[in-house]
Amino acid sequence: MQIAAGYRTPDSADVMAEADAHGIAFRRLKELREPLCRDMLAYWNEIREGRSMPRPDEIDPVRFARYMPNLLMVQVNWQPFDLTYRLLGGEVVNAHGANFRGRRVLDSPSHTGRFNEVLFAFYKFVAGEKRPYAVCGTMEYVAKGPVEVEAVYLPLSLDGSCTDRILGAVVSRPLPGK
Repeated sequence: MQIAAGYRTPDSADVMAEADAHGIAFRRLKELREPLCRDMLAYWNEIREGRSMPRPDEIDPVRFARYMPNLLMVQVNWQPFDLTYRLLGGEVVNAHGANFRGRRVLDSPSHTGRFNEVLFAFYKFVAGEKRPYAVCGTMEYVAKGPVEVEAVYLPLSLDGSCTDRILGAVVSRPLPGK
């Protein structure tokens, strides 16, 4: 699949500035703290077998069934560029206060302010970079209020060259003292 003409991957400085304004920062993959995030990254690395990204059909949910409530899957469409939620685990739905499976990322206002736009830019960045990224920090969900979060986002590719899906593993906890 070819990337649409005029497509621009947001650069890391753009994405970092937007995320930072909302209390989120990139985390080095080797510094992941949550077992869920570390395990999903290890699984992704195992199934990709040296390729840049594994295929979506190589994902075996039985291998990580205990983590399903904390997972999400985003479909990446390139022409025109758009992002759609395809899978949202129960914990993700509870945090967001709604199940927007099948909805565009930009049409899913589960965070306060315009954070869906930050997520869109971040997912676009991950899709364009074709490698995993981790984030951590605090964010405010409409349903849960402010939380600490750590997440890892893992690109998947049908053809080995273009990101078609992003698998996310997300852990959110109430802020201490809240």
